[in-house]
Amino acid sequence: MTKLISDNLSYVLSEQIGHEKYNANLYLFIGAFLKNKGFEHIAKFFEGQHDEETSHAMMIYNLLTDLNAPVVIPEIPRFEISFDSIIDIANQYLNREILTTESLNDIKKLAIDEDNPVVEESMREMIKLQQNEYAEATDFLDKAELTGGDWWKVMVWDMDIE
Repeated sequence: MTKLISDNLSYVLSEQIGHEKYNANLYLFIGAFLKNKGFEHIAKFFEGQHDEETSHAMMIYNLLTDLNAPVVIPEIPRFEISFDSIIDIANQYLNREILTTESLNDIKKLAIDEDNPVVEESMREMIKLQQNEYAEATDFLDKAELTGGDWWKVMVWDMDIE
């Protein structure tokens, strides 16, 4: 049977599933942190980010299974992060999205090197989704910086979200 994807490309895609699941779990962790502080609306935003990241992992899962490749789900470490301010959260959020884009781009380059147009195009589509991720993360950071890290101002921000 002809292989539709190399073992190497299959491996890095499985690792990317782990990366996306890590993001999903991080955003759920952040959501719980915020919800426990009473910031229901901002917490819901991160719950939505969790769902988006989970759907990204499923996109890669579907790509791998469509190519009849083995899928290995990496272990996701637990979170023990403390945040001093909403700015810490915003920076963590933006940094994860930057890392995600870099990782997807590396996979795209590998797909090009291996002449795998199916994976290449899939990564291009996922990278396009990152434009919206960047917009959301930078917008969040801008708002967080406007609060100066003051939790009272975050409460006003949270109340304005509907």
